[in-house]
Amino acid sequence: MKILMTLLVLAGVAVLWLARDNRDLTQSLTDATQTVSQQKKDLQTASATLTAMQANARRNEGAQVLLRQQRDAAEALATRRHQTITRLLHENDALRQWYHSPLPDDIVRLHRRPAFATPDDYLRWLSEGQQLPDTGKPTDHQRGTE
Repeated sequence: MKILMTLLVLAGVAVLWLARDNRDLTQSLTDATQTVSQQKKDLQTASATLTAMQANARRNEGAQVLLRQQRDAAEALATRRHQTITRLLHENDALRQWYHSPLPDDIVRLHRRPAFATPDDYLRWLSEGQQLPDTGKPTDHQRGTE
């Protein structure tokens, strides 16, 4: 009977040990399943991001090609204009003299502006500037001659 009791106690201990081991393995399996699930979601997110980035790269490449074509067309137009101006300057003495003459002082003054640190400084400078006279009204020097 002692042997039977010992065997029963050993069997009970073995069952308890196997139950605990089964519970630990079940928990490990659950953790592994959650990890796999999270990694699958991360992989899907990375895949979607990669797809979006590839599409964006294709759009950027297309835009770059278009910009290069526009730049080339603008360069060709500028070259043609420069050649036309050069040809006209060589052909027409009056145009050559006009082209090399200095701009009037009023025009030079319109092209002058100080350096600006911020856009607000530029806007302030614009608002403080002299307004051009209305073309329908006589200018100051025209009034003096009347």
